[in-house]
Amino acid sequence: MKKQFFVGLFIITFIAFCIFTLIVYKNKTQEIKNQSLQSGQNLNAPIEIPDGDIVQYQQAHFKKPAAIMFYVDWCTYCRRFMPIFAEGAKKYSDKFEFVVVNCEHPENEQLVKEYNIGSFPSIFIKDKDLDFEYQVNNYATLNIQNFEKELKKHLKLRSKLQV
Repeated sequence: MKKQFFVGLFIITFIAFCIFTLIVYKNKTQEIKNQSLQSGQNLNAPIEIPDGDIVQYQQAHFKKPAAIMFYVDWCTYCRRFMPIFAEGAKKYSDKFEFVVVNCEHPENEQLVKEYNIGSFPSIFIKDKDLDFEYQVNNYATLNIQNFEKELKKHLKLRSKLQV
């Protein structure tokens, strides 16, 4: 009888623990989603292009080169890079336009294919004056110094070509 009592108690405790873990996991997952949405929406200078056409948008609105970040909400690397991208946007807003593109939005599907996005975040610099675009190395997403180095490299290229 004692053995059955302890087995029953163990089973009830185990089930309660599983339910508790599930509730905590769901709350944590929702909290992470909310943070990632807020981080993407609270970028001060970067804008999100709604129609998925960077070329058309850039020709109509941008007077400067664009730093474009392709991201997805669930990506931890993207969430880590968002504040770095925002800091770069604050420091270099006079030299670059900063754009974020959510790769999960259906309207951006063609753009994601066009840029051949396979990893997140993917950073591109597009310069309409030079008719030139390139993908920034992933090391630029590690910290602000590396990101600034890439931005400065493009500015140096522009100055040499005197655009």
